[in-house]
Amino acid sequence: MNCRPALALALALTPVAVAAQSVEVGGGVALSYAQYLDVPRQCCPPLVWAAFGSGRWRLHVDYLRSYREEKGHREDPIDDIDGSKASVKLASLTTEPRHEANILLSWKALERPGYSLSILFGMIYGHSKIMRCTAFAGPVVRIPTPAGYPPDQIVFRRELTAQELSRCTDGAYTLQGIGYQAAAALDVPLGERFFFRAGARLTLFQAEAGIGVKF
Repeated sequence: MNCRPALALALALTPVAVAAQSVEVGGGVALSYAQYLDVPRQCCPPLVWAAFGSGRWRLHVDYLRSYREEKGHREDPIDDIDGSKASVKLASLTTEPRHEANILLSWKALERPGYSLSILFGMIYGHSKIMRCTAFAGPVVRIPTPAGYPPDQIVFRRELTAQELSRCTDGAYTLQGIGYQAAAALDVPLGERFFFRAGARLTLFQAEAGIGVKF
């Protein structure tokens, strides 16, 4: 994906925005966040943002950190026991801390005494470190035959040990990339300097809420 036009535009407007000496900062949470389309949504990873400039066009930057943990199992067949089929469930754990940074241009599309609406577009950078571990050394115990298994099947389970959990970084790999981002933000004043913000990111359709302050 070619992001050079958006990057060039953001860099070109950065000196203008900073020179305007109008700054706002804020923090909040992503209410409905998904690292990817094929994983469950999360609530509520924290995010912070800052905006520079005055007038209808501003430079907006923000950062979000999320953490996903997924427990599961890998099933291995073992030799028949007394003529019955047998298998062992090996507990597994996948963790994925992810960092996201956005550089966006903010256009104030609508401004009223009680609220303002801004449209944002630009780039997003994401970086994930995916770590997986599977139980191999823990004790094995027999468990009741789960539903859906043949009634004569014998099932065991092996749990992760503390030592294996501490080594979940073994075999870790990273995912990172740059893409386009678009968003909308509704600001409602809370006095002269503070405001409430409700927003939505079009990337993965996530909702956000937070509090900001103007300087």
